[in-house]
Parts: sequence; structure tokens; C-alpha cells
Amino acid sequence: MLTVLAVFTFQLLTAQQIHGDLQKWHKVTLDFEGPMSAELANPNPFTDYRLDVTFSHESGAPVLKVPGFFAADGQAENTSATSGNSWRVHFAPPKEGQWKYEVSFKFGENIVFSDDGASAGYMDGQTGSFEVKPSDKQWPDNRSKGRLEYIGTRYLKWAETGKSFLKTGADSPENALHYEDFDGTLDANRKLDLVEEHQHLLKDWQPHARDYDSAAQPYTWQNGKGKNILGMVNYLAETGVNAFSFLTFSADGDDGFVHPYVVKNDSVFLANHEGNTTWENALYHDRFDVSKMAQWEKVFSYADMKGMFLHFKTFENENVGLMGMEQMTNDRKLYYRELIARFAHHLALNWNLSEETKVSLNVIRNTASYIRNLDPYKNHVVQHTFPIGYPSTGLIRPNFEYYHYNLVGFQSELTGLSLQLQKKDIHEQVKKWVKLSEESGKPWAIANDEQGDASDGVTVDKSYPGYTGKVKKDNAEEVRYKVLWATLMAGGYGTEYYYGYQTELSDLTAQDHRSRALKYEQAAIARRFFEEHLPFEQMHSMDELTANPDDYVFAKEGEVCAVYIPDGKIVNLKLPASKGWSVQWFNPRTGELSSSSKVNSKGKLNPPDKEDWVALVKK
Repeated sequence: MLTVLAVFTFQLLTAQQIHGDLQKWHKVTLDFEGPMSAELANPNPFTDYRLDVTFSHESGAPVLKVPGFFAADGQAENTSATSGNSWRVHFAPPKEGQWKYEVSFKFGENIVFSDDGASAGYMDGQTGSFEVKPSDKQWPDNRSKGRLEYIGTRYLKWAETGKSFLKTGADSPENALHYEDFDGTLDANRKLDLVEEHQHLLKDWQPHARDYDSAAQPYTWQNGKGKNILGMVNYLAETGVNAFSFLTFSADGDDGFVHPYVVKNDSVFLANHEGNTTWENALYHDRFDVSKMAQWEKVFSYADMKGMFLHFKTFENENVGLMGMEQMTNDRKLYYRELIARFAHHLALNWNLSEETKVSLNVIRNTASYIRNLDPYKNHVVQHTFPIGYPSTGLIRPNFEYYHYNLVGFQSELTGLSLQLQKKDIHEQVKKWVKLSEESGKPWAIANDEQGDASDGVTVDKSYPGYTGKVKKDNAEEVRYKVLWATLMAGGYGTEYYYGYQTELSDLTAQDHRSRALKYEQAAIARRFFEEHLPFEQMHSMDELTANPDDYVFAKEGEVCAVYIPDGKIVNLKLPASKGWSVQWFNPRTGELSSSSKVNSKGKLNPPDKEDWVALVKK
């Protein structure tokens, strides 16, 4: 049963409220009564005021400087307010005990881009404290596991439990936030190379209305809006999926309608939409839609409760250069500051610098550094690149290896990669960059989050109602072998499924994740196998232990091996000793595990049939 958040209120130098469960890892929100302002006001509340609150634990560590933001009337998710005098900070305390805080509220033209400035009065200099108790939440709620942290290894770890994280998730639809219940969300017919005749991309998430759970009621807004997208999150979680991705800025991109900005005029936006000039002509670059982002926050908070990892794709190929191809611009800094201020407190996430990129190494390095310096929680920062060269302004942009070779290790503040690859390349490339990053002294946490051929990606299940196979045939076996197990058996920490752009229920048009239900179930099966049967943090790819180049071997030398055999062929496994080894056969399609039997002196493994199998071999 979900507990409705308790509200704690007290008065200090100026009117102030603290909202939330005062518990470890829970969101604690500080609201201050500051100057009256509005989304389009002058001075600009997004650039000419800078709110930061420094939180210090009674023990002396940690000390976290958290950026704040303009929150209109403080209830914008329900009122759609564009003005007010509420200024807000979200904080997720990582320790129990007493926390002290000190407020900095500065004023000046473009003060948000500097560290100085004159006092803005109001709550500037205010101090206070509050006591934090242990969390009362249970698994799978992220608040029971703590923050998901990059700690210099190839697996992220939960701060509370110390357990390593493996993810399986939905990479599509990339325009998940193009949802009719969000304020300021427009729609128009989009001329795209899709197989569906209906190309209006606005989502109602109606197929997941039946998945809405009454426990999600506190996360709805405006008398019950949001139920269907919350149902979508609940469906993924109940299926065993623990991650989903979404663009936060698709203006002038494939979809074109997802963004956090104030629109100058709806008709102007729509007129510029087909020409991909909305950023130039129809959006205020330094004004944010407060109520829309407050509604996004509702969905992300529910995802935390359901144990989900949030994959923030902050740009895509078509628009990543709009805020600067070569230099770190103020537009880019402001965009990331707003995202960090409003959403960095969530416990499991990564900042993806772009879903595909073509900007300079300078921009990537500076963006990663900016995020790591500003984000008080040091959330995972990744880069997603093209699998091949990309033509831009008459030139062939460097392929992903150019970027990765120049960013790996201590050449950048990146903590991992979000790899886009052809299916045939996934295993070897994940293995390669795991190895190279480890050799650099700074291991990357690497996931495969988009898989080609881009036209088909991960197709609709043949068991899905209405499936015909006329557009793209069900590629479940290929996905299981060349995407899912290929990633995990190479030392990657997980994968998300991309739906392709020429499939039924494609990357942009999909609204029903049941279309890939079997593939998600089998992804959950693989993840549970690793979590329950393998010391995977201590294991490495050792494909050389079999003669068959099609097998995957993941091993801790001398103790345990997992061998993925895609075709049921007999395998001779090179073991360091001829005796004392046992084998169990794991079915990656159903999750069944056989009883144990001895491995013969030659290390011969004979799968039960000609399907794909995993041999779990132990000393």
C-alpha cells in the first residue's frame, strides 16, 4: 500500500515549506516564497536568478550543493500556472541523521551561468535543519535500494544494498513523452518513412489503460490525468523490465514535439514544424514550461516507486547541434541545469548526451564535465553514437570508434557508453570497449541501447494479436542471441530494445509494449539468471574457452563458467582441471534450470536439443 507523503511545514525568515517523507533516499522538497515572476517575465526567472541550496550532514560529509528552480505557484502540475512566487529545490538525502542547509539566492543578468552575483534577498542566506529517518520502503522501490552509482567499475551499484545493477528495458518509443495529458504538447501529421498509414505521433497510451494501478493515484494530475502513461510504466515493471528511455528534446528531430520549452505561439510552432525550424523560430530558448516539467516529474517519481531506471536521452541526431556544434553554449548549459535541478534527485538514471551525435569532441567533453560538476549526485553520464560514419554538411562525420577512442578513460568525464550497433557487432564491440576502458584505468559501464538494422530493430512478437509478419518477421531468436545474451556475456550491464522505424508499432508510433511482451519476458529471464546464479561482477568474457566462434563464454577462472550455445551443437569446453566440474542446463526461452550432472574429462557439453541453451558449469 502506497503511503501518501506527509507534509511538514515551518516558518523561518521567510515563508518556507518542506514537503515529503523525511527519510533516507526519499525526495525532500524545499519550497521558498521568493519574488513573483512568470515564465515570460523580465527579469527572466530561469537566467537572472540562481537558487542553490547546500545540504550538509551532521557528520561533516557529504556536503551537497543542489541547484533549484522557479516553480510558478508550486502546484503547476495541477493548476497549469505560468506565474507565482514559489522557488523549489528537490533533495534526496543519502544518510540518516540531521541535515543542515544554507540557501544561496542570487540576482543579475545571466547570473545562472556564473558563481557570483548580488543577493536577491528573500531566502538568500537562510539556514535550517531537519532530521532524516530510515526508509520504510520495500523492494522493488528504488528507495529501498538507494542511489544507483558509478563507482569506477563496469557495473553500477545500489548505494544501500551494495548490489550490482543489470538492466533490461524499452528503448522505444523515443517520443514516449509526446503524450496528450502533458501541458503544452502539440501534434501535427508528420511526413515520415513509416509503414503505418496513421502518422500522428501524439500518444494517448490507451493500450496501457488496463495496467493502471490505484496505487499510482498520487502520481496523477488534474483530476486523474496521466493514468495511461503510468499504466505503461507499471506494465513494464510487472513484466520484469526495469528501465525505459525517452527523449526530453526532439524539436526539429524525428518526432519534433517533445521539449521542455515555452512555445512562442502554437500556430507559429506548427508552421515551422515541417521545415524543422521550430528551435530557430518558435521556441523561447531560455524559458521553460513549468507545468509540463512538473507533470514529467510525476511520471518519473512513480517510476522510482516501481524500481525503474530512467534513461534521459537529452538530444537526438537531428537536433544535437542546434545548441552548438563546436562550443559549449549557454543554451546547452541552461537546458542541462534545468534537467538536473528538476530531475537529478531520482535514484536510478543516466544522462545520455545524445541519441546519436555529430558534435565535436570539445562539446562532448565539456558537456560531460558540466553535468558531473553540477549534478550533486554524480549520476551516470553516457554518450550514444552512430554505428557508422554520418554525412553532415558534405563531410563524413567520424564513426563511433573515433569518438570512443578519444573519450575513453580519463580523457572525459563520461562514465559509460550507450552503444548503438548492428546486431552482428554487439558482442564483439561490447567486449572490446569493456576491455579497453578497463585497461585505461577507468572502466566504463556499457549498455547496448539501440540495435540495427535500424529499419527492424526488435520486431513485434508473432503471438501479438494482429501480427502478420508481412512487414517484418518476428526476430525473437536473433534478438535473444545477438542482442540480449550478446551484451550480458560480453560484460555489458544491460540492453534496451529499439523497435525499428519500418515495423508495425515502430519506434515512433508504438503505444503498446505488449507488442514485444515475449522478448521482454525472456530479457527478464536472462537478467534473473545472472543475478541468481553468477558472480557476474567477477566474471569476464572468455570466448576462447570453446572452439566454436558462435558461442559466448563468461567465466570466473577456475570456479564458474556460463556458456551460451545458440544452435544446440556439442561443445568442448577447455577447463583448467579435468575433474570436479558439474553442469546444469538453463533454458533462455523459459527460465528452466536442469538438475546437476558431471562434466566428463574432456569438458564435453551436449545440449538437450538443437535450440539455444546456456551451460552453467561450476567447480
